[in-house]
Amino acid sequence: MTIKRFSHHDLGRGFISYWFNSRTAARALWIGAAILQLTACAIAPSAPSCQDPSRAQNPSAPHDARATEVATAFTAPPAYFDVLVRAAQARAAAPHRPLPSLNDDGALARLSYDEHRQIRFRPAASLFREGAGAFEAQFFHLGGTSRTPVTLFRLERGEPTVIPYDRSFFTRGDGELPVELAASAYAGFRLHGPINGSGYRDEVIVFQGASYFRSLGPGQAYGLSARGLAIDTGTPRPEEFPVFDAFYLLPPLPGEHTAWVLASLTSPRAEGAFAFHVTLGDATIVDVTARVFPRGEIEALGIAPLTSMFLFGEESLGRGGDFRPEVHDSDVLVSVGRGGEHLARPLRNPAQTSVSSLRLDSPRGFGLLQRDRDFDNYQDLEAHYHARPSAWVEPLDDWGPGALRLLEIATELETDDNIVAMWVPDTVPDDGLALRYRMAFGDAVGPTAASHVVSTRVEPRATGQVRFLVDFVGPGLVDTSNVELVLTSGAATILEAHVEPNPHTGGVRASFVLEATRPAELRAFLRRGDHTVSETWSYPWRPTP
Repeated sequence: MTIKRFSHHDLGRGFISYWFNSRTAARALWIGAAILQLTACAIAPSAPSCQDPSRAQNPSAPHDARATEVATAFTAPPAYFDVLVRAAQARAAAPHRPLPSLNDDGALARLSYDEHRQIRFRPAASLFREGAGAFEAQFFHLGGTSRTPVTLFRLERGEPTVIPYDRSFFTRGDGELPVELAASAYAGFRLHGPINGSGYRDEVIVFQGASYFRSLGPGQAYGLSARGLAIDTGTPRPEEFPVFDAFYLLPPLPGEHTAWVLASLTSPRAEGAFAFHVTLGDATIVDVTARVFPRGEIEALGIAPLTSMFLFGEESLGRGGDFRPEVHDSDVLVSVGRGGEHLARPLRNPAQTSVSSLRLDSPRGFGLLQRDRDFDNYQDLEAHYHARPSAWVEPLDDWGPGALRLLEIATELETDDNIVAMWVPDTVPDDGLALRYRMAFGDAVGPTAASHVVSTRVEPRATGQVRFLVDFVGPGLVDTSNVELVLTSGAATILEAHVEPNPHTGGVRASFVLEATRPAELRAFLRRGDHTVSETWSYPWRPTP
């Protein structure tokens, strides 16, 4: 086994990172914070060194042809979606109308988190419960931090009918919901369906809060979330959270394990219309059709944003005495470029909040994955981190020039969603964006490379040295002979490196020691002869001050 080494002059492409001056444990502390000097790719994305890295160093990267295959199976949204598109376009041409919110002094707004959780929906009141379809809908009550009312419609034969608020749909504890906690609308809803078999309708997808929604696969527990849209996330400007203010629920058809949800989106600087087609299977598939119309200047428009949590993993040191080896909803960001290169970026909980950007023109896909499924690596009987879903986003059209942006927020709490991944277009046309993409929520979702990274371990040493242990597994490593590690060390110096079989994983382990006293962007992949046999591992090394 041999090692091929590159100096920092060979890096040139891939993730570029910048980070914030202050440590923060929640998004409110970093909104508006000053970013240090932006990198060349952020300023001049057309520069040669900022072009799509697909196959740049990895010309025989594994190819994933599923994008063209699944596009033919995409189902066009119901005709009423065009009505919502025209309404969004009209709103974008007028001043933004702020949404109503709960009165801070009201009884509902004063509810604590635990008090609000005591308000439960009566399953017998579920919408579509008596129908012949596979899904039913249950509603969320306003209160506590859920302060923005949404309007729910039943959409049947192209005609929307408002679903009125009904206090009798809810209980509090063992009794009825008190009159003083009655509301005028709902806070969101969830769809239940036979995701774990035909005998019972479990939760499949939830829409609640801003433009957030989350889903999962069979046998899983909720983890990461998705959003309809993100505005100026991870920039010096205040982040804006668009809101789904109205939903249109279509009655599920008999004999089909699919459901349609249409939504209206509003925000001070953008308006939109969304259609979600939910399909049950080995993974839960959500096909998204969206039209977005900007109203004002937007520095970073986040498309298909994913939000997750990473507190610590196998690479972390100083875990504060926590009995659990790892705590995270996702452990890696994976992307596939237009040329087929698979890039894997292990997630971190950095000492300083940081933003990384990967040039990713016409992406084939990206996602936040939870690859580690071994309970022994979490030891959490309540949170079930080993069973959290992965999420994969697959564009079904050519999205054009843009970048994949990763925000990692420094935190000490596992209740903080400190990870955001989204695709940001270079420009947004004046007449808006038309998007189609497929989202998959489940266990084994995302691309299939010849082999992939399953763990990254980091061992800082004295005098500025650091050791990395990166494990690869997969069908490309059934034969581990003549495997070569191609390593790019960026601004760091390679002191020692080797690759060896790992009989415990059935793959190989790449081990290397660097002299790394300055920040360095690291990349590594495996090949045998002229053939690449792994995805590309990418890691931003930041020395501890």
